Amino acid sequence: MTKLPIKFGMLAVVTALAGCSCLKSPDLDVAPNAKGSKYGDSAYGKNGMRGEANSADVRDKFQNEFVKGGLDSVYFDYDSAAIRADAEANLNKFVEFAKANGVKGVNVEGHADERGTREYNLALGDRRAVAIKRFLVGAGLDANQFTTISYGKERPAVEGHDEAAWGKNRRGVLVLQ
Repeated sequence: MTKLPIKFGMLAVVTALAGCSCLKSPDLDVAPNAKGSKYGDSAYGKNGMRGEANSADVRDKFQNEFVKGGLDSVYFDYDSAAIRADAEANLNKFVEFAKANGVKGVNVEGHADERGTREYNLALGDRRAVAIKRFLVGAGLDANQFTTISYGKERPAVEGHDEAAWGKNRRGVLVLQ
């Protein structure tokens, strides 16, 4: 008779550990706000951004050359934080722009589509933002220029429940400070 309570006790321990293991996943150790993330720098200051602000002239040039043309966004495949080949050209254009115009502060936002849990999408958005930051730093920009943040599925670019909408929402966005 003593074996039955031991089995239930062991089952309870295993169940509790299995339930807690997802909370310790590195993919879920993110913060969508100023608390920080193990994947990127998230020490925000005024207006949710960190670092020096760019001049109005630089922000206007960025608006005209990148935002209006849609070059400020990097799109990702489903459930992926890998920079696609079609995004590399836009990111390289941004590197040239940043060097030529003395860009100081850049906020890199990570987004996900509506599928998946809030926590998973926050983690995925964070990995996407950090992947963009790593690409830009690898191309010669200073890591201190960048702040990363994940919005997960909370700020969709397009409303909808189909692949066309999801494809536009799986993105990273460059925002000048």
